[in-house]
Amino acid sequence: NNFASKIGSYATLFGFTPAEVALIVKMAAFYAYIIGFIEQVKTFSNNLVSFKNILSIAPNGTTLGPIPVLTVAAAPAICPAGIFTYISGIVGRIKSNTTAYTDAIGKDLGIVGDDVEFKMAEFKPEISATTQTGSVVIKFTKKDLDGVNVYSHPVGSTDINVWEFLALDNHSPYHDTRPLAVAGQPEKRQYRVHGVYDGVETGLVSDTIEVVFEG
Repeated sequence: NNFASKIGSYATLFGFTPAEVALIVKMAAFYAYIIGFIEQVKTFSNNLVSFKNILSIAPNGTTLGPIPVLTVAAAPAICPAGIFTYISGIVGRIKSNTTAYTDAIGKDLGIVGDDVEFKMAEFKPEISATTQTGSVVIKFTKKDLDGVNVYSHPVGSTDINVWEFLALDNHSPYHDTRPLAVAGQPEKRQYRVHGVYDGVETGLVSDTIEVVFEG
């Protein structure tokens, strides 16, 4: 968003056409919409599972409430695929113009550091978790990886080497909406994540975190 909002002011300096600037703005708008859409779907899924849990295990007389509804905003104009491939080419043109490019411009556009190699095999995701009604919300970092595999240590297990695969998640956060094993009985849950690139786990496993989930 920052890059799209500022690239127009550098168009003349770096020789970008109005069509190129307009395409970058279009790409930013559509990408932001898709990311927002993903978060809406996650929230809707979480709300729907909470509704299901109330429907199935709530005490007699509990008010069920309305069925959750997914309300989606109208999509902006669709852009071509390969957004970051295209933007990488634009960034390359900017940085290769050594007579015009400066570190100040790079910082303003947010492109400083793009040339630093990401050491995938050494990357260790960071992870944190909070609880809310009906789910545990797990936040993670993934850098340039595709996503992370989310694991949970089975509740009650004493074998520290046993982990249950929950899901591959491409965007933080992940919502663990599994109900309590025993209704009304809080339980300790442990989680860790492992980075995934091109369908294969890579890098280091995250630290293990623990939360008390009350349902």
